Amino acid sequence: MNLQPLTLAPVPLQFSDSMSCRRWVEQLTLSNAHRVHEVLTSQLSSLTAAELPPVERLKILETLRETVHFVQGETAKRYAGKGLPLDPAEMTAWSRVIALWQEAHNNYGQCLKAYREGDLSIAPHAALVTMRCLRLTGDTLTDYYRSYRQPPGRLWRSLHELYSFAEQQGFARIRVQDSFGRREPDSSCAEVYVQVVLAHLANPFSLSIRQMGFVERWVERWATMVGLAVQEPPASAIPLLAVDLNSERGPSFAANLSADANPRYLELEQLSKTLRQTISLLKQGQTPAQLGLGDYARQPGCENLLMLLYLQWCRAGTARDEERSPHEEAADVCFGLASAHGQLTTRPARTELSSREKQDLDTYGYVPRVNWEVDAAEPESSLERWLIVNQSVSGFMCIQREPTSRIRVHHNALIAVRRANGRHFHLGMAQWLRMDDNGVLCCGVRLFPGTPQAISVRPSNFNPVGGGRHERALLVPEVPAPSAPASIVLPAGWFQSGRFVEVYSDRKQVAKLLNVLEKGLDFDRGTIVIV
Repeated sequence: MNLQPLTLAPVPLQFSDSMSCRRWVEQLTLSNAHRVHEVLTSQLSSLTAAELPPVERLKILETLRETVHFVQGETAKRYAGKGLPLDPAEMTAWSRVIALWQEAHNNYGQCLKAYREGDLSIAPHAALVTMRCLRLTGDTLTDYYRSYRQPPGRLWRSLHELYSFAEQQGFARIRVQDSFGRREPDSSCAEVYVQVVLAHLANPFSLSIRQMGFVERWVERWATMVGLAVQEPPASAIPLLAVDLNSERGPSFAANLSADANPRYLELEQLSKTLRQTISLLKQGQTPAQLGLGDYARQPGCENLLMLLYLQWCRAGTARDEERSPHEEAADVCFGLASAHGQLTTRPARTELSSREKQDLDTYGYVPRVNWEVDAAEPESSLERWLIVNQSVSGFMCIQREPTSRIRVHHNALIAVRRANGRHFHLGMAQWLRMDDNGVLCCGVRLFPGTPQAISVRPSNFNPVGGGRHERALLVPEVPAPSAPASIVLPAGWFQSGRFVEVYSDRKQVAKLLNVLEKGLDFDRGTIVIV
């Protein structure tokens, strides 16, 4: 059940029991989270090697637990949700977070090992120790998701073995009494296991860090509504999902399990009903705070996330193998509004208008051509060669990049794709990201209908951040079949229904912004009408 060992330089242990550990913790300066993180990792490594009674080791771990979670959260801010690949400092922070989870897991694992070997002193705390190991494995998976990295199979094997052990010992569903903190019963091994499974089924590679935070809090509330059945439940409208306790992977459709699997079937009916009721109440005007979804949850984002979770957990969106063409094809790819605009013009784009365009603007009142000058600060070409792995009929595309490429790719960023033998670029959004252990990056792209053209825009009746200067934008004309209205891609923060923008291409026009379609990381997209 142990995670892979980590080799650290030995340092003297600064405490010998839980009382001296508590005094040591009180002296730590948490304002310097980076330094405290290093110290805690070293101390837990030394604690792993120390000869201590299992119960005393457990008391020390419980004393350190709150501080460990605090510094882990602070350190995770350095890489969580950042573009891929991570830079060296971000990668170092991520590696240190994984190492600290590992050291904590190894120590709780020693307590569990003592129980399995018959130590009667630790027996009353066996459920607590197992639950802590489950939660630490889940915490490790969470930090893989926060960096959009594919977790290794050993983490899933560890999680499945821990839950299977809890079942064998008869305490999987018993709520654990925190006998050291004197708190109310915390949770059960089954609830923690379900929380990790639901978080994975939420498809975290497609979520923002803020969305991941909400999901993490919500699954703690809803895990009690999900059963884990040994026998396959009766057929229902909800797709049957299951975990294989003998595997090294997360949940999947039950039909995809092998003949020698050791399945636990997810019973999702109660959760499905709760989600539908919550979404209905939000539509009726109740606030997320009134429904216990968090004081910081806002509409319509809260409702949209709940609907996404409902589709992932209770409908065919979960682990769906969408019908896609497996044909592989090379493609030219660039990211961001500036790069996309540059590729759609004869020369790379820059923010300011050229002297010639300014003269045209003074003379004619508009810019009769899009003729952006080269900005020396920008690379001559931002194109990369990727590989289209598959594409669905709806326009969703999965593309793959080799580890040698270095341009940072961000979640929910604007992307432009042109097939190797194609003439036109198509716009889309990086809807999910996932990097494997070999550094190969996969990106799921949701393409927008229509062929874009480069334009420049200027605010007409509002003043965005940065003033009222001309900015790069992209215009996507109306598509008749399948029907898609004309839309515009603007700098992030510009789009608001009812605003007007001056549009400059081969002539000057004024467009009214109607309905927002996407609020991406670096762009806004919405429908327009020319007035």
